[in-house]
Amino acid sequence: MKTIKKFKSINEFETERLYAIRLNANDLDKFITMHTDPVVMETLGGIRSAEKTQENLDWNLNQWVENGFGLWMFYLKETKEWIGRGGIRRINLNSAEEIEISYALMSPFWNKGYATEITKACIEIAFEVLRLKNVVCFTLTTNKPSQRVMKKSGFEYENDIVINYDGIDYPHVLYRMKNYRKAEIIPYNNKWPDIFRQEAKKIQLVLGNIIKKIHHIGSTAIPNMPAKPIIDMILECEDISKIEKIKIGLQPLGYLYFSRQIIPYRSFFTRRHAEEMGFHLHIYEQGDPQIKRHVNFRDYMLTHLDDAKVYAELKLKLAKQFKEDINNYVIGKDKLIQQIDPKAKLWLGKRNNYLPSNTGKNIKNLTDAELMKAITANFNVHMTYFSQYIEQIELIRIPGFTIVNSQLPDDTFNYVLDADFSASVAQNKIAEVTNYFKEKNITFSWWISPLDKPNNLTSFLEKNEYKNTENNIAMLFDLDSWEPPLSSNSPLRIIQAKDEKTLHDFALVLANDTEVFKTYFSWIAAILTDDDPIEYYVGYVDDQPVVRGLSCYYAGVVGLYWLSTALDERKKGYGTFMQEYQLKRAKELGYHVAVLKASSKGYPLYQHLGYKECGIFKEFKLGDIKNEL
Repeated sequence: MKTIKKFKSINEFETERLYAIRLNANDLDKFITMHTDPVVMETLGGIRSAEKTQENLDWNLNQWVENGFGLWMFYLKETKEWIGRGGIRRINLNSAEEIEISYALMSPFWNKGYATEITKACIEIAFEVLRLKNVVCFTLTTNKPSQRVMKKSGFEYENDIVINYDGIDYPHVLYRMKNYRKAEIIPYNNKWPDIFRQEAKKIQLVLGNIIKKIHHIGSTAIPNMPAKPIIDMILECEDISKIEKIKIGLQPLGYLYFSRQIIPYRSFFTRRHAEEMGFHLHIYEQGDPQIKRHVNFRDYMLTHLDDAKVYAELKLKLAKQFKEDINNYVIGKDKLIQQIDPKAKLWLGKRNNYLPSNTGKNIKNLTDAELMKAITANFNVHMTYFSQYIEQIELIRIPGFTIVNSQLPDDTFNYVLDADFSASVAQNKIAEVTNYFKEKNITFSWWISPLDKPNNLTSFLEKNEYKNTENNIAMLFDLDSWEPPLSSNSPLRIIQAKDEKTLHDFALVLANDTEVFKTYFSWIAAILTDDDPIEYYVGYVDDQPVVRGLSCYYAGVVGLYWLSTALDERKKGYGTFMQEYQLKRAKELGYHVAVLKASSKGYPLYQHLGYKECGIFKEFKLGDIKNEL
């Protein structure tokens, strides 16, 4: 960063002459001072009443809640005087969503370069920390000084617009700046392994025993592989709940802004940039399957030079084709990576000395919030894990949501989950998802967890003609307080399904479409290995599959899914026996908490067995694609 001289966190930073602190509710008096100043407000739509000022403050505070960014209050470092406010805001501008760089100074501080200093600092956070694609600035057509600030800061004029304030139209000029993240690919450098070791040593020194292992991953870890000048590293920690300690420990090294990674609440990402190299840290709890995926990919490429050559050639081709567009460069690589990942997963030479997964804590030592995060993360892994390795499935993980598209004509295998966006962009995000599936004419479901955002997402979906078709009750079970039955008279013979035949048996216990289910589980059979965090179980009576269950071990809990009994074999206790079998297996592995999502019909049974309700997962479907066929 050039303008920002000291970046403590996104809440607080310093430029050469100013220091910035995140807006808070106690800043109302400063807002009133600004909003009642006729000179300042001449450029901001006119003087505002105390009521309007409070509304404006609340709206700006909510920007931080909804988006993780917003306004800062700026002060002179030398005198501590408050000079104004500036920041990054998500707005609707003439029916289009935009990210705005906003600034407003008290008049004694005009024409001193402070507005440009604030604007450039906000741009650096928008592009280098938040990685936003573009930002806008706008002002009255008569406000020439503000237009000069925009030009000095690097904005380019786009067009004239009209903005309505309190029923009055005001002519404005709109400026825009794009974040040209280049696909900079350079030849392999023999110094990269040493650079990794030096950085890893610094990290281990500040974090100590919190970090159990540090892995060098990505292209800079593969000799002769062209790569971006970025060292990608996995930090494997003992307990992801210690993430705040990790954040504090890494701050002196320059790792200041943390964001969520692939799996919500269980993985995090941070970066820093030196003069010639960047460092990207991917933080996971020990035993996380994403660690195995990245390390297996690296090790496989080290010994399979033909695949490495194909990958290198594709990277160079894409870097040339998308020189100014890093996003399309990354998307272009994804398909080949999805082809190589299963090869690395099935490779007999892969390592088997990974740290074991964390089996969690006693339920009494977990807060309700921690339990819900664990349930949500476990559900996410259950729904996405194998999709990473199946070439026929399109797995799309982008900011805002995750899409799994098997391209099979059954919404059991096509869905949206992990919604994480603000209410202000909900309409656009829903339209993006809807159009994606409509264009492909694929039936799908949208699953909403209690932690998905915005909080009123269900209302937005209903306004867009989605229907709430199913509600599953999230339930918890205390394994430490449970003793498995000593014996059973059940005629069930339960096995773990590991091949195509037994996985077909699993599928056909209860299937909407026999051929679709067999196809999907043939895909699973082709890439299933013993180190997967998911196990499939089938119960037989007289060699006929009558009941099934799936166990997903992730986030310190075991999730029980697909607990189903064949229609003509119900009310014989097979379902209860299967879930007891799965609970016993989890308890033997050292897990303390089991979770499941119960239907309204199954809820009384699980409640009777000792499960406790803790939330609702909702399924929505759009009625006009194929869902009603």
